[in-house]
Amino acid sequence: MENQKFDVEKLQKSVTQCVLADCPSASVCLRQIVRRRCSKSLEKVTIYNPDAIVMDGDRCQFFRSTDLLRYGRGFEGYFEQLSFPEARAARAVLTEYFHNRTQLMRYRSGYFRLDPERMDEINALLEAAGVPLPLQCDSYEYDV
Repeated sequence: MENQKFDVEKLQKSVTQCVLADCPSASVCLRQIVRRRCSKSLEKVTIYNPDAIVMDGDRCQFFRSTDLLRYGRGFEGYFEQLSFPEARAARAVLTEYFHNRTQLMRYRSGYFRLDPERMDEINALLEAAGVPLPLQCDSYEYDV
C-alpha cells in the first residue's frame, strides 16, 4: 500500500493523523501513511491523542483504510428511469432524508457528492418505500 499514490498536499490538511509508530497496522493505515509523508514545512497538523488510542486486535478505533471508496455525484438522470409514481415516492424519500428540498437539489445536481454509506442508507429507504430501482448517480469518483 505504501506505493499507492495519494494527494498528500490535500490529505495532510484534511486527515487527522496518528503518531503511534508501533501500531501493528501502521503500514496499511491512511492516518499513519499521511503522517510519514507529511511535509516538514507544514506548521500545524491534527493528530489523535496517543493516550486515547485503544487497540482492538491489530487495529484501533481510528483506523482508516487506504482502499479507494466510490462517491456518487448528481442523480438527475435517475428520475428519468422511474415511472411517475415511483419518481414521486423517490422524491418524497429523498426530501425527507436530506431534510429539505434545497439540500436535496444540491446533492441531485452534483454540487455535493454522496459517500458510500449515504448511498446505502438511501437505497434501503427507497426499497422500503417500494421504489424498485436503487439510486444511480450521474457520475462516480474514487477517493480515500
